[in-house]
Amino acid sequence: MVSLGLAVWVRYGLGYPIPLEHLRLTDRSRKILKYAVLLGPIVVAAAAIQRHWILRRSASQSGLPMYGWLDTFQALRNDGVFYRILLAVTTLLLMISLFSLFALWKASIVLIHPWHLDATLIGIDRALHGGVLPQELSQRWFGPRATVFLDRLYYLWFRVLALFIVWQSFRAASRSRTRTLLAVTLTYSLLGNLLALLLSSGGPVYYSRLVGWPDPYAEHAAYLAAIPRLEATHVQEAIWRWLINGKYLPFGTISAMPSMHVAAVTVIALACWEKNRWLGAAAWIYVLLILVGSVHLNWHYAIDGYAAILGTIAVWALSGWLVRRYR
Repeated sequence: MVSLGLAVWVRYGLGYPIPLEHLRLTDRSRKILKYAVLLGPIVVAAAAIQRHWILRRSASQSGLPMYGWLDTFQALRNDGVFYRILLAVTTLLLMISLFSLFALWKASIVLIHPWHLDATLIGIDRALHGGVLPQELSQRWFGPRATVFLDRLYYLWFRVLALFIVWQSFRAASRSRTRTLLAVTLTYSLLGNLLALLLSSGGPVYYSRLVGWPDPYAEHAAYLAAIPRLEATHVQEAIWRWLINGKYLPFGTISAMPSMHVAAVTVIALACWEKNRWLGAAAWIYVLLILVGSVHLNWHYAIDGYAAILGTIAVWALSGWLVRRYR
């Protein structure tokens, strides 16, 4: 509600033509709903079967009459399962609203504070990597097949995030659940909207179009363009066409600093680590692959990913503190 109120004020109070009229359900939100519809009934059925089996085993051991399914559903109601379903649905609706508003604010960066930090970020990248660009290093390490592998992993991110939101939504109410969902909300609001607006930049693939020539990424862009069936190059060109034609599509715009791909999977890794160390270790490996892919595929400066990880860890700590203090 705060984000929507700010958007209305910026549009009608300050006069910035942010595309409020295009606020709608995004593709990512549809994925979340799709997975919720598919997996929600499975979660409920699994809970019912597990509860039914426990009741029947208990009755058998005690010599009591066997419980029927009506008894099972009564037990589920007493366990708060139906409240949990209502909580999950409410959470999913709130998360869908979050992503729709995030997309709106992201599309408004060019109207409020256009991209201006690319020249600074390339200097930071060179300073952090021994005077060379990270893309020059990654091109030595990753051949065409490895590049395609990173490309596929990078776009798998959308499904991973959607499944993660559904998982967290259907979890039982707990401090851990509240912290995770709060961290997702703050990460997208503070890092993905506020910080992205203050540190607006377009990314390596658009460097020459935003800063000018010579383009230090031209050789790497040509290397990527020569690899067939690479999703990154196709989407990058499509986004630029949408921008110059003034076409609004949710998430169909550019914003490099910080990398929200990296930030989102960092939240996932932190939540998974809290739940299970092995699951967390696998998630951190995925964070590393997304970080490398974001740079190698020319979407981001390396500093975008480093800032995203550090910023998300700070948000995670803040979320934990808020939950401990107020819940």
